Amino acid sequence: MLLLGQSAIVFLFMLGATALSEHKYCPQCGEPLQRHLVAGEERNHWFCTGCGQLDYDYPMVVVTCFVANDDKLLWVQRGIEPQRESWAIPGGFMERGETLAEAAARELHEESGVLLPADQLQLYMTGTITFINQVYIAFRARVDTDYCLAGPESLDCGFFSKAECPWGEVAYPQVNDSIEQAYADLESGRFDVWQAEMTEGRYDFWSVSQGDK
Repeated sequence: MLLLGQSAIVFLFMLGATALSEHKYCPQCGEPLQRHLVAGEERNHWFCTGCGQLDYDYPMVVVTCFVANDDKLLWVQRGIEPQRESWAIPGGFMERGETLAEAAARELHEESGVLLPADQLQLYMTGTITFINQVYIAFRARVDTDYCLAGPESLDCGFFSKAECPWGEVAYPQVNDSIEQAYADLESGRFDVWQAEMTEGRYDFWSVSQGDK
């Protein structure tokens, strides 16, 4: 088990998704929402004072993809806020009707022009960030070309080795430990599946493959 304080796992903070949506009014009737303990449930939920509709405040799902060419990983330069002009691993939010891999493949193509079938992506990292209500999944893949083309939300993209990586311009430096792990796995040729749990004040990151939590 690796304890990294508030170092964030790669997926979320690279994407700039930093806040929960605010629950104020019912999406069905527009009446105010209140926290309410529902019979048979162990946790409070948002409850409409008008129509009784429950809003379970489901977590958002974030996906990303580490794409390798030889000893290099694909990076994109963000073209939108937050952290415009900084660099990150391609990724974004899962949309309705997608599988996890389909979402990662779509975000990859939108941001970098790299087109990979969803079934070529392999699970790499997974975890939760409880205090901002998000679940994140990272995939990995290899390509035999360094072709990439920045999409509408990107200013630039490219494959960088660890030495070439723009460490001083990373969108969220908190993720550097996770990025370094990806480069280490790439160098060794051994790709474990990693899992993380992040709560306020604590960050646990461990190899599921080795079972060393």
